[in-house]
Amino acid sequence: MSINNISPHVELEHAPQVSNQASTESTGASGVFNSIRAKSGKTIRAYALGELETFTDYLKTLDFGPGQRDYSGHKAFLRAGGLGIRPEEAIAQVAEAIIGTGGTFDPAKLKSQLRRAYEFVGTQAGETKALVKPPRAVFNPEKLRQCASKVAAINADWLREQSPIPVPTVTSAEFLEHLYQVGERVVVFTTFRSQGQRVYEVGSQNEDALPAGGPDGVWFLVNPVDGQYYPNPRQEGKPSRRSEESITSWRYLVLESDVADPNAWLSCLVQFPLRIVAVYTSGGRSIHALVRLDATSKQDWDTKRSVIAPIVVALGADEHALTAVRLSRLPGTMRGERQQELLYLNPKADGTAIIGRGN
Repeated sequence: MSINNISPHVELEHAPQVSNQASTESTGASGVFNSIRAKSGKTIRAYALGELETFTDYLKTLDFGPGQRDYSGHKAFLRAGGLGIRPEEAIAQVAEAIIGTGGTFDPAKLKSQLRRAYEFVGTQAGETKALVKPPRAVFNPEKLRQCASKVAAINADWLREQSPIPVPTVTSAEFLEHLYQVGERVVVFTTFRSQGQRVYEVGSQNEDALPAGGPDGVWFLVNPVDGQYYPNPRQEGKPSRRSEESITSWRYLVLESDVADPNAWLSCLVQFPLRIVAVYTSGGRSIHALVRLDATSKQDWDTKRSVIAPIVVALGADEHALTAVRLSRLPGTMRGERQQELLYLNPKADGTAIIGRGN
């Protein structure tokens, strides 16, 4: 199942694309209009006063729920163009309306819709170069509560029982062997701000190559590397083997939360139709989920992340952890006296929500 199909509990779906043919619906409205000349030389109509308020009121009449977003977005931009609303303001208002329904959007698609609509009514479409970024998602405890309430009795014990691979005896090396291909390399850390203390080669099954624990715990770089050092242009060319230049596969994304109640966070995680291959604790309060994306490039990884991020961040995911070059806790090791515990392991996750898999 695609990451674009999180349903019914969490909606990430983009509605089907509407026709490129502009709507024939009238873009005017009752009131006092002035004629103004756009930079394109065409004459358009706009309210003398209250254009933005009128546009905001119009948005409230549209359905931005699943299956209607493209159609309603196109209608909204036609109205915005007719009212002379600045493109960046129109984008911001429509984006807010979509997020208000619990959904997300593709900024490039909104920009394309706006340009077509503004060209149709004669507004200067070139102004869309000033397109604003999507509004930043923030943690919403009420959304977390609502999501978690859709299922019952979800906790670590329940999750262990759902794991296709029994987790109590899985070692840290076996964990890596399950999730990476023979010959791939994974950097392992006992010091977070370092270049790593080990490079584990998958297929070696060498338990001695991995630390059993550390005062602060053990981490692994979730996307495999070639193990070589390269100048990192984002850090003044300093040599690094944990930078984008070292990555050999843009395979995984980490979801973790330090703010959500652990059981509520688990209750939401199990509803996501994402390819969750592993769930494990940090040796503290946080619970991590490793999601398989199989992106073809860093740019593709970023695109896939942008679809997921607005929803999961609202439910408590750490936005700063949603990076392609990311360290995560290595299960089967110790963080001081506490175990970084593996709760769920499914290397063949296909996007079916964990709660929908059954045993």
